[in-house]
Amino acid sequence: MLNKLIIYSFILFLFIIIITHFYTNESILEGLDSPSPSSSDIGVTVGTYSAKLDALGKTVDSMQSSILGLLPIVTKNTSDNKNNQQAIQAIIANKDKT
Repeated sequence: MLNKLIIYSFILFLFIIIITHFYTNESILEGLDSPSPSSSDIGVTVGTYSAKLDALGKTVDSMQSSILGLLPIVTKNTSDNKNNQQAIQAIIANKDKT
């Protein structure tokens, strides 16, 4: 009973959002549409999102390098260390290709 209530209330919530979107003619993804006819506002918005994506990419890169830096410490013997070093070098070599 509680599950159905949660599902129905979620559907009602989505319905209200969709109706509000069409009634006010606003964008659901706020900030992607420019309210003025000037194209410079769109460039500022795109630039802002690009900067945020760049910052997120740098964070992911630093997390990846931290994790890759810890891998050789966890290994048990020299053959595992060699395999890990080869894997790390392959990952770094293929990182720029994607």
